[in-house]
Amino acid sequence: MKDRKETEIFDALVKNGRVIDPAQKLDDKVDIAISKGKIAKISKDIPSQQSKQVIDASGKIVTPGLIDVHCHVFDIISNFSIGPDGAGVKQGVTTVVDAGSAGEAIFPGFPKYVIPGSRTRIFCFIFMGSQGICTLPPMRDRIDLNADATAAMIEANRDIIKGIKLGLSGPVVEKDGIEVVKIAKRTAKKFGLPIMVHIGDFDKKVSTTLTQECLRLMERGDILSHVFTGQFGGVLSQDSIIFPELKDALERGVVMDVAAGGQGLPNFSFEVARKVMAQGVLPTTISSDVIKPKTTGPGFGLTAIMSIFLTLGLKLEQIIEMTTINSARAIRSEDLIGSLKPGMAADISILELVSSPWKFENSLGEKLEVSKLIVPRATIKSGQLITCLQ
Repeated sequence: MKDRKETEIFDALVKNGRVIDPAQKLDDKVDIAISKGKIAKISKDIPSQQSKQVIDASGKIVTPGLIDVHCHVFDIISNFSIGPDGAGVKQGVTTVVDAGSAGEAIFPGFPKYVIPGSRTRIFCFIFMGSQGICTLPPMRDRIDLNADATAAMIEANRDIIKGIKLGLSGPVVEKDGIEVVKIAKRTAKKFGLPIMVHIGDFDKKVSTTLTQECLRLMERGDILSHVFTGQFGGVLSQDSIIFPELKDALERGVVMDVAAGGQGLPNFSFEVARKVMAQGVLPTTISSDVIKPKTTGPGFGLTAIMSIFLTLGLKLEQIIEMTTINSARAIRSEDLIGSLKPGMAADISILELVSSPWKFENSLGEKLEVSKLIVPRATIKSGQLITCLQ
């Protein structure tokens, strides 16, 4: 009698691709078998006849499903958010994390209206302010800062909410400064969750030392968002030297997240990125901060931001690590996503590295020419094949 595993018929089989899975230190031409929405097997030359569906990935790069840890997908409520699948599976991204679009007063819209209709997996950081960033500026008045209501909403949505988002900008932060960060930290600690902190004040009204004060309070697993911002309140001194608090925070395990800024990359300075990385601070995670595209310019998705980092000097393997297992760890979901180990969710991105000149220009007037683009070709979400936007 034949061994059962030898005759097992898989639901789908991804063949002939270059598989890069940093969590397993894997970079090889191997096949991936899928059964019941899970990774069933990774091996060389799995016979095609053992699968109901064969997906040919010849000439492509196959990775664990990409994770965008900072974007805005509260589209039913927020007029600047993009639809989850527009930022997600249609862009080669299997998991998106909404970064504070909603605060406690409107957060119920996520589980009721947004998540049920999405093919993309959605997690959230709830904003430390009742309306989130659906209203700008956020936290216009201290009445918007309701720690008890925020805690109650986290308790009711533990499966969705991965932390608390706050921004170092706006009227309440201008007045109360670091006290707002302390309130967010106390609330997050009740649930063992991290805080995600937006730096970069477009209005230039917060204290000049607030980012440094905040960095001193941040602990392992907390997320510094917009680490390469060129806005007021960034991580560089006037002499373009990184603050010592930044290096200390990195050594403590604070997550350094790109969060480029969806419309015109307002929170991503190419020059700041070069200067900060040259001083030994690399991003932990790469994310898009993508929002709904407007007529004034495109909203760049995750693979576009990944492509920029090829030109800025990171290796492809590093970039994939920063958008898969590092991102999964940042939202404490590495037992579910971020790798292609057998038993993990069958979330897979099929990408192509294309030699094609492209020019990025940010809202600071900086220009960057790239020679190679990482292009999403297909997404497999929980074992289901989805064609990407072309």
